Amino acid sequence: MKKELENKEVLAMYDVRGIQDYIFRSNDLQEIIGASNLVEDIIITGLQQVIISSKEWDKNGFLTDWENDNGNEFQENIDIKMQVLFIGGGNAYILFRNGEICSQVNKKMAKYMLEHTYSLNLAVAVVEKTDNYKNDYERIHIEMRRIKARMPETKPAGVLPFMASDSITGFPLSVYKGRKMIKYEDGTEYLCTESWLKREHFPKEENAEKILDNMVTGKGDNSTLALIHIDGNNMGKRLKEIMEDKEDYPQAIATMRSISKNIRDGFGECFKVCEKYVDEVSDQIRKDRQGRLIRKIILAGDDITFICNAQAAIGAVETFLKETCEHTLFWEDQISDEEKLKEIENYKKYGLSACAGIAYFNSHFPFSDAYRVAESCCSSAKKRAKTLENRESGTKDGNMGCFFDYQLCGNIRAENLEEYRRVHYRLTDEEDCMIRRPYYVCSSRLDNIGDLNGRNAKYDSAILRSNILYFKDEGNLPRSQVKKLRNSYAMGMREVDRYITFLESRQRRLPVYNKYYWYDALEIADITLGKEKK
Repeated sequence: MKKELENKEVLAMYDVRGIQDYIFRSNDLQEIIGASNLVEDIIITGLQQVIISSKEWDKNGFLTDWENDNGNEFQENIDIKMQVLFIGGGNAYILFRNGEICSQVNKKMAKYMLEHTYSLNLAVAVVEKTDNYKNDYERIHIEMRRIKARMPETKPAGVLPFMASDSITGFPLSVYKGRKMIKYEDGTEYLCTESWLKREHFPKEENAEKILDNMVTGKGDNSTLALIHIDGNNMGKRLKEIMEDKEDYPQAIATMRSISKNIRDGFGECFKVCEKYVDEVSDQIRKDRQGRLIRKIILAGDDITFICNAQAAIGAVETFLKETCEHTLFWEDQISDEEKLKEIENYKKYGLSACAGIAYFNSHFPFSDAYRVAESCCSSAKKRAKTLENRESGTKDGNMGCFFDYQLCGNIRAENLEEYRRVHYRLTDEEDCMIRRPYYVCSSRLDNIGDLNGRNAKYDSAILRSNILYFKDEGNLPRSQVKKLRNSYAMGMREVDRYITFLESRQRRLPVYNKYYWYDALEIADITLGKEKK
């Protein structure tokens, strides 16, 4: 922090770097879940611990409960030394009475991060506070970009030549806080400090070895699971539009707090509806199930990752994305008594949407690799959603629709999705690709709001679901013929046409949709739930 800010009121922005890599660095589910619990609300938890442990500060002058205070205490009461304005998008925004207090908090927070996570880095940007929130907000984001560009990704000291190291993290193996080493049948093994810290936050009442076993349909061929990653669309752009005319601090703080809560509550509600869907179809998937077939990994605002049984994955994603259309980022009347916008105009401006990626993997497949595949699928879905022809009104500023993509994880190289598909899904006798995903999730809420449903009709996930239902019905095609039809695509469309002719000669009915849409359904028909009971 610059020396000239020591005696001035400052606005600070906190950003924890590398959270996703930290959570998914290990393939041990116990450590992944523990890491997720550890980093959840880590900034607020850290600030509270730092303030409580400090003997020289009056605790009443440090406000961290941003969801319940009035937001203006810092402006109105000179005794308030620090106030958390809001937390959103993984960042915390905090006002300090002077830069000296901010500097002390930053040092203590850095120590807290090291002691409680071992390897996460905290980036902090600080600018002088003025009476114009809009200018301060822009300046602090510029400062944060500058800091991140120059900030080295520091790590704790590595291993020395005479020390044993963790095969995943490369950190020294150790006994953490007097814990004894883990014993295996073939000998003894230590864990690194990072792994110990993660495991400490794994729920003690759960058995890590049973979590995945309880979620699969059955061991062997039925052990496929789905890792799903969901990310909100256009959050930064929407936020900028809402905040562009908010210059004074009281109005800006109220608005930003409202938006942050709406993002958290909106996507949180979507996940609850998604969980309810999976619970309702669970009996169709596994009669003797011991637990739920869905498990949250990350639920941080519009960044969601969870695991579920493979058969419920498509339905779970469709349910989640449809539910997002029932929520909005912000309503005008939350901070103003002025006349509300019409619902259609308000929804166009503030309606939530998201894209999703699904990675199908067997329980023995490296979990961290499956996450990266799901993340790549989500990026693929966003890429299609961003194209002009698929945006609302076909314009650059038009809203994005809800899309999802999926990939079977038979190879760790699937992480490089575009290259993997170019090699494995290109038709041999032409340049076209045998897959048509990503798919668009249509919502009835949007029928009278814009033209997203009409523009994306050819990508409607109803096409995929219809084809899946068709190929799962052995009254249409026996399973052996479904597999032969699927395999024929690898030999090119001529072979597909030849096999279609053969099926038609046997009076077999075929789906009404174009044959170029069949392969997507053929690939996952065996691992996707068929017709759902009402």
